[in-house]
Amino acid sequence: MKITKFTFILSICFASLLHGYEVEDPTLGNIALEAGVWKTTLGGQINNTTSSTDFKDDLGFDKDKAITTVGIDLKNDYSWLPNIYVNYFVLNSSVDSRSDINKTISTQLFERKKSSALEYSELNSILYGYFAQSIFEFDVGLNFKKIDYKQSIKQIDNPSRNITITGPKNIIPLPYFAIKIDLYPINTVLKAETSMLSIGDDEAKDYSYSINYRAMKNMYISYGYKYNSWKTTNKDNIHEKYDMHLKGNYINAKILF
Repeated sequence: MKITKFTFILSICFASLLHGYEVEDPTLGNIALEAGVWKTTLGGQINNTTSSTDFKDDLGFDKDKAITTVGIDLKNDYSWLPNIYVNYFVLNSSVDSRSDINKTISTQLFERKKSSALEYSELNSILYGYFAQSIFEFDVGLNFKKIDYKQSIKQIDNPSRNITITGPKNIIPLPYFAIKIDLYPINTVLKAETSMLSIGDDEAKDYSYSINYRAMKNMYISYGYKYNSWKTTNKDNIHEKYDMHLKGNYINAKILF
């Protein structure tokens, strides 16, 4: 709680040092809605002193998944008030392993083939300000990341042998940085952004690169690459760690109001 309060105050300080957002077109408002599709590859490992279980090779998560993403960007004209960008996605997936490799997870020995089901959602709430110079724009702020993750693993021929994995419980505050290059003669904006931090047993990281083309007066089409990951420690077994990531290309549309 103290860390969350401190980071919130820090975000206000950052924003106060930066001037308010300058919208892409003065005839438009300060709201942007976006939606897109992120074609992701799911990967990761469950590591303990006995074995290492790979999401792809041992559990069967070897196919790409298409994730729908949504977001809203709320901007303002006050130098002391941070802008707010929120994005959200959900991933649900169920697979059966193709191997009979024995693995120990959370002190249980899983023999032969295993079935896995996961429910994963993530909410990123970013408070930021920016500084613009010529064709460059630099964004600085804080990303309050909330991860909801639940994964169930069962032995197919013995369902009573099962465990449940959960992700980080607390909101993780991450420093946020972005740079934009506005190639306005060709209606194109290049953008790179990142957030990463490790706090105690939890760690989160994400970064993305994109090219954004202004297809209409109030619409941008974006294509890019995004990587997202988190790590946490099993609260019931401190010698076991969960490491999960998503990565892949995405395309989305942003409409300005």
